[in-house]
Amino acid sequence: MTVTVSGAPGALGERDLRRLAETVAFVRERSTGDALAAVVGGEPPACLVRHLEFGHAAVFVAAAPSGLIGVLARLGVDAREPGPGRVVRGRAGQELDVRVVRGAVGSREVRLLVPQEEMSEAEREAESHVAFRLGDDDEVVLRGVCATLQESGLTPDGGGHDGQDTTLYFRGTTRLAVQAPGHHADALEHHVGRPDQPRRSMLDLMTGAWRTRAVAAAAELGIADLLADGPLDTAELAARTGSRPDKLRRVLAYLAGLGVLGRDGERWSLTEVGTLLRGDVAGSQRDLARIYGGLFYRSFSGLEHAVRTGESGFRHVYGAQPFEHFAANPADARLFEGAMAAGTAFLGLVPGLLDLPDTGTVVDVGGGDGRLLDLVLAAGPGLRGVLFDRPHVAGAAAEVLARHGARASVVAGDFFHDPVPAGADLYLLSRIMHDWDDERCSTILRNVRAAMAEGATLAVVERPIQDDPRTLLPLAFNVHMMVNTVQGGERTTEEHRNLLAANGFALEDIRELPLDMAVLVARATV
Repeated sequence: MTVTVSGAPGALGERDLRRLAETVAFVRERSTGDALAAVVGGEPPACLVRHLEFGHAAVFVAAAPSGLIGVLARLGVDAREPGPGRVVRGRAGQELDVRVVRGAVGSREVRLLVPQEEMSEAEREAESHVAFRLGDDDEVVLRGVCATLQESGLTPDGGGHDGQDTTLYFRGTTRLAVQAPGHHADALEHHVGRPDQPRRSMLDLMTGAWRTRAVAAAAELGIADLLADGPLDTAELAARTGSRPDKLRRVLAYLAGLGVLGRDGERWSLTEVGTLLRGDVAGSQRDLARIYGGLFYRSFSGLEHAVRTGESGFRHVYGAQPFEHFAANPADARLFEGAMAAGTAFLGLVPGLLDLPDTGTVVDVGGGDGRLLDLVLAAGPGLRGVLFDRPHVAGAAAEVLARHGARASVVAGDFFHDPVPAGADLYLLSRIMHDWDDERCSTILRNVRAAMAEGATLAVVERPIQDDPRTLLPLAFNVHMMVNTVQGGERTTEEHRNLLAANGFALEDIRELPLDMAVLVARATV
């Protein structure tokens, strides 16, 4: 159905008419806070309500501009004659020529925008927006508002300057525009990027391997350890690392540009980031840098093979699966162990998230070297602990747990085949499930469930894939697991929930850890 406007050469479609009526009601009824809440998708931060004022709502429609005055009149809105205008479309900053019909709704406006080029209904809806004016021309306030909007989940979506105002667009549940008086060139460039930003961004992506190798080279050369006592110049670093000064200078300058090093002429120092490459600091990532820039850097050349065949990229490159390779290459095995220790620095926070009982028993299934169970027993002095893992791991774990005396024991076994120690109050599965597919994980979970009484707790430590696409680490590690294992991968929260439910557990809570890790707390059900 269409509503034909008397005297107009065109018609307004039912969908556009409905959107227009809804927009007029929105402008009439919503306060600034209510309008922001609708766009943000929740209670807006107080600073946004304080600095912004709801100004207008713009609706893209397909119709003859002259006929729209009558449509607005039927909705109780007095409108002006159509005039020319330009609107920035999308992140790329394409400018659209439009005809604008402005209608007053109290102190606000409804603006009908008629594009001078063809747009689909979906495109018209996507480009319609709600606009808020900034109360002053202070660029610090403007940047603060923009940062707050992004922290609230909105993403930059283009912007421009029309000779009078600077308009910055964001994408939330609908498109939002922030209009600031004056020309804010720096804020605009920061928001939309440079004119060559897409190509620059693609180059950054394609040269990521250069960053990885530069950081790895610094780790291999021991640069951070040499700078531990203070700045050194290029010549001294070259002499102490057996390097060519002119070549080393190029790498050091690149690392300074990446924020790993500080630079004062020819003297180099450590930044907070660079300090993590020292071998003697808590949370050192030196071995991680070496393995990601070495062993796993090379295995990633098998990514395309893994995608095409479903086989392990690591095996394609090295001729063996990782643990077979480590058994035959002790130096790589030691590096892997050091890297894994660095990659699990977050474990120190896990006991605080476990609601540990005063007394009882904790079983760490596949507990490896015993570090997590050691931390749990230290946090719960009234607890007993049992580490369950394969026989060749038992020796190292026993040494780590020895300080707890009779409170700690090690039981050798295979969680695929052997009975898991029964009757404990809390069971741990830390970074186990991401190594296996659903079928093998189901076997593990069923074996753990068989050992548990109804109502006992299972704590699963993993890196769940989140709904927010900006949270990249789980997505990156999902690819990493595909390359370096046959069956491994990260899972979404819902996939974890379903896998647990299928094997006798109800997921009750998710407790966040650094670096997008989490403790998934589940309860044994009937």
